[in-house]
Amino acid sequence: MFDWRGALLRRLARRFHIGDDILRHLSTFQRLGQRFEIEAPAEMLPVGARTLARALRTRAAPQIRPDWVWPYWLQRQLDPTSPSFVPRGHLPFATNMTHRNWTAVGNPGSPWEAIVDPAGLVTPAPDSWSLDWWVGTGDGTWVLPSQLRAPEQRLAGGVPIVETVVRLGDDSEAPEAAVQRVYATKDAGGEVVVVEVDNTSDRPLEIAFALRPYNPEGLAVVEDLRVERDRILADGAPAVLLPEPPERVAASTYLDGDCLHQVTSGARGEPPVSVHDPAGLAQAAAVYRLAPGERVVAGVPLAPGPASRTRHTAAAATVRAADSGEVRRRWQRDLDRGMRVRLPDRGLQEAVDANRAYLLLLHDPGSITAGPATYHRFWFRDAAYQVVALDRWGLHEEAADVLVSYPDRQRHDGFFYSQWREWDANGAAIWAIAEHHRLTGDEELLRRLLPCVRRGVNWIDRTRREHRTERGELRGLLPAGVSAEHLGPFDYYYWDDFWCLRGLVDGAELAEHAGNAQAAAAIRATAEEFRADILASIEAALAGEDERFIPAGPYRGVDAGMIGSLVACAPLRLLDPDDPLVAGTVDQIRRRYTLGDAFYQAIAHTGLGTYLTLQLAFVELARHDPVAWRRVRWLLDVATPTHTWPEAIHPRMGGGCMGDGHHGWAAADLLNVMREVLVTEDRQDGLALLPVLPPEWRGQEVEVREAPTHAGRLSYRLWWEGTTPCLEWQWHDRHDRHEGRGRLRAPGLDPGWSTTEPVGKVRLAGADSSSSSRSRT
Repeated sequence: MFDWRGALLRRLARRFHIGDDILRHLSTFQRLGQRFEIEAPAEMLPVGARTLARALRTRAAPQIRPDWVWPYWLQRQLDPTSPSFVPRGHLPFATNMTHRNWTAVGNPGSPWEAIVDPAGLVTPAPDSWSLDWWVGTGDGTWVLPSQLRAPEQRLAGGVPIVETVVRLGDDSEAPEAAVQRVYATKDAGGEVVVVEVDNTSDRPLEIAFALRPYNPEGLAVVEDLRVERDRILADGAPAVLLPEPPERVAASTYLDGDCLHQVTSGARGEPPVSVHDPAGLAQAAAVYRLAPGERVVAGVPLAPGPASRTRHTAAAATVRAADSGEVRRRWQRDLDRGMRVRLPDRGLQEAVDANRAYLLLLHDPGSITAGPATYHRFWFRDAAYQVVALDRWGLHEEAADVLVSYPDRQRHDGFFYSQWREWDANGAAIWAIAEHHRLTGDEELLRRLLPCVRRGVNWIDRTRREHRTERGELRGLLPAGVSAEHLGPFDYYYWDDFWCLRGLVDGAELAEHAGNAQAAAAIRATAEEFRADILASIEAALAGEDERFIPAGPYRGVDAGMIGSLVACAPLRLLDPDDPLVAGTVDQIRRRYTLGDAFYQAIAHTGLGTYLTLQLAFVELARHDPVAWRRVRWLLDVATPTHTWPEAIHPRMGGGCMGDGHHGWAAADLLNVMREVLVTEDRQDGLALLPVLPPEWRGQEVEVREAPTHAGRLSYRLWWEGTTPCLEWQWHDRHDRHEGRGRLRAPGLDPGWSTTEPVGKVRLAGADSSSSSRSRT
């Protein structure tokens, strides 16, 4: 067979004078995975090219302009005295590998989000310029938040309003000098990010709003800047809306030096000022004097649009009318629905409340994104976790808004398309649809989605059958793909097969519900055949092994990618938690791939995995293993002060080292794992309330209101009489569409208790006591 890839490499080598040694590196690299599937998805090539170009510029610029103020992460990676220092070596790239942490702000139901870094740098769009803030203390000293040893940040009111604090001294006991507050708002004038700074000191301050040509991922491109009396334009578009004419302004280019020096020297530039920088690093600042107790406000247009003066005037009016208190109340009204909880741990309560808001923030009209910056796009895999989290917390309207878009995201052949060769997509889509129906009983939406479910089921069966191979260990499996890119290179993954098997199981359930018993029986038969093929492949992969486990794929053996195979147990419930394959996989991961209570991802997305640590915790919860709670506590301990997580965390620095710094899957999994801690669905035994009681909750009150379940909406409250746990519960609309799912148990409190009563109170025996001592009140 003609090796066209090899021929292409040789031709490129001759054209660009690439030596044989380099050619050998390139030609063998493509064989690290499954060779005939190695080409990257075309839709990701622009993303990779942009990342590479940005990293090249970021590597080059700071080393010959050391007097610039750089973003929080880069200041530390350049500083040889910082623990976050990253040597550049021979690689011509520099990107954020130590502090990929940020917080999204935006409006519910909007496709636009901005991000705020740990020092208050505001970036209004992926890969764009940012707005920084600097504080002059009146004695010639300027405080640059990005250069503070440990910037202080918090979330106001548990909603996406980010406050960053500058103090008159470098410790937490020093008095506050200034508080920056960042949030989004919208009205008839459009959507804007409001950046307001309060002078909380007893002295006059100077506040500089500085437009910077970089962001938390690297350098941006800004060639033309113009500072006017009421706005700053970047490359001709309105960038910053100024509340009033500034006291003074500064602007500069890369070669002329950082405009910071003009600001700190007191140079009195007046608008309008324009600069052009062919290096793409134009910057400018507007400076305001602020008396004690005063506030200055600037705005950043959030939604792109034409640069008309009318639009600018309307947006400026929106900024002037902005009120963080009203924004907070608006968010709280939007969150006062669905499942609400009262938890005994204040930090945990704040994290849950914040991430309910974040999940709404990442919901865009007809979509949901995996993050506000790096991953600001839709994937069926991430969406499955996020949409199910919305549904499990009673935010059904947003979940339905995403699901109703699925027919338009499906190709004519039945493939649910978000990226080519993501073979988990069909299973992820069908599971989310089925779980929405189980939790809501939304028959109208199901009728709209059933045709695409049927096409999706047919695609799964056809694709695995068309993937003909002589190798028995691959018989009946899906082709090699890219679905689990966080688990390794292009390969055959049981992750894909388990997801699509779940799609068949749920497809059969939905067909039966729709009254098509014949189709349901045929899909079930296909699912059983697929299950047998997967298990046979696993047995073949384990030939010669002394232990039982599920590798990442037929050719992988023991490596960190096997964490993905645990989806067969949780959330997909295809294998029981006490199945020897599941138990063996958990044991291998615990022994080889945990650091403390966290899972260490040694492949691709390296670092302490956030949602991957919870993947392990989900299975341990299903096994009623108390170590699961330790993993949840670890996640809470490594959260940012605004309760966000990156995709992976640096094992030594504690900052984000991979992926979006505000990761949607991690946010969803915090909510999903807390739902499992509070209410766990069991297909055979009904609902388990507090199946693993966290030890610090003993003696504490817990309340859950209106939790959607497969059997209806449920509320309950736990309290204690001395050392005796007491429970009261109420079903709001129990429908018992599925026999037996309305039974309640509390195995973490009293393993012997259960009830099918619709309302009641009970004194439980306690997890260590005999069930015979139980009494009803």
